[in-house]
Amino acid sequence: MSGRCYGVGVGPGDPELITLKALNAVQRSPVVAYFAAAHAAGNGRQVVEGYLAPHQREMRLEYPVTTEQLPPGTSYESVLRSFYDDSADRIANELEAGHDVAVLCEGDPFFYGSFMYVHNRLRQRYCVE
Repeated sequence: MSGRCYGVGVGPGDPELITLKALNAVQRSPVVAYFAAAHAAGNGRQVVEGYLAPHQREMRLEYPVTTEQLPPGTSYESVLRSFYDDSADRIANELEAGHDVAVLCEGDPFFYGSFMYVHNRLRQRYCVE
């Protein structure tokens, strides 16, 4: 049986404002994935830091680009498309192994968030909405 993927909105950034439903999804998932820029902790990860247990595995999904200049001829859209494809594949590997994955998102997971791109790649088979 495959695991389930949860897009978890962790609220506006204050760990005391995470909903109980979101906290429950994070704490019951053996794998917690989060998006982060290079050399940054990841905002969603920072919100749940005090709620994670030692047995949980973390999956850092590091953006390949944020604000830096790309080499000439490199498409920002294709770089991000590859990143989201790779991120979805990494999550799918955990799901296929039967592990639930909580994907942390600042605010709403489907409102201009990175999770919506991963969700589009996984939704038909794995995601719970």
